[in-house]
Amino acid sequence: MALGNTAGKGKYKIPAVQKTFAILELFAQDNRPRTLSEVSRTLGLPVSSTSSLLHSIQSCGYVNRDQRGRYTLTMKLLAESNKAVGHAQLRQLALPVMRDLTEATGVTSVLAVQDGDRLVWIEKVEGSKDIRLAAQVGKRMHPHHTSSGKAILAYLPGAEFERIIKSAGLPRFTAKTITSLRDLQRELARVRRQGYAIDDEETAIGIRGAGAPIFENNGNVIASVAIAGTVFDFDSKKQKMISRVKASANRISERLGYASTKVKTVGA
Repeated sequence: MALGNTAGKGKYKIPAVQKTFAILELFAQDNRPRTLSEVSRTLGLPVSSTSSLLHSIQSCGYVNRDQRGRYTLTMKLLAESNKAVGHAQLRQLALPVMRDLTEATGVTSVLAVQDGDRLVWIEKVEGSKDIRLAAQVGKRMHPHHTSSGKAILAYLPGAEFERIIKSAGLPRFTAKTITSLRDLQRELARVRRQGYAIDDEETAIGIRGAGAPIFENNGNVIASVAIAGTVFDFDSKKQKMISRVKASANRISERLGYASTKVKTVGA
């Protein structure tokens, strides 16, 4: 199974990346143990570069090496692919609700998930207003300054919350950004009491937002839905905005099989 030209033609091909994926695909065929020399021979790669690539893949957690020097895939590749499938399903369930939310409020709605120590928007519906949110789908952000992030952080297990904050920190983005752990914990307690989070110009001056948590069928928080607009847009109909966000989060949660009696409000 020589590597050959399996990746197709392209101006921007990176050989090391192509070789890395060839190795992963080789193991994915049956995931039987393979030695360095076997991988090198099967793919027609030099032993030295194969060794470097396997070491890099191992350091990323995608393969293990046993005492006999044989490599096998870990479950990380499956976990990451399942995560992608889960996000696609979540987007599919949430998108109609988000469109209704944006139509009702006139401002942009976003769907976010926690990925490691960062918040990631995985869907976005632009509002009818002239103001457009700078962050795009796929952008990674700190969670503590957004309504989306706080809506998720409030319902995470304490150990996970602490790990995220220790890794990501609490950097300041505006004069209103919460940068104290004690203040953030107090804010997240309020989120749990009221069922929604507010971004009070903490991400950008002149922009406010509201977000609410989305729960899966086992009661764990899985995502959040939020809206954001100018201070004027938000303040002119604040209660309607908050009510719509909470109702939208509940609708998406129900589509995921969530029942309110299952929610785990462990928090930080």
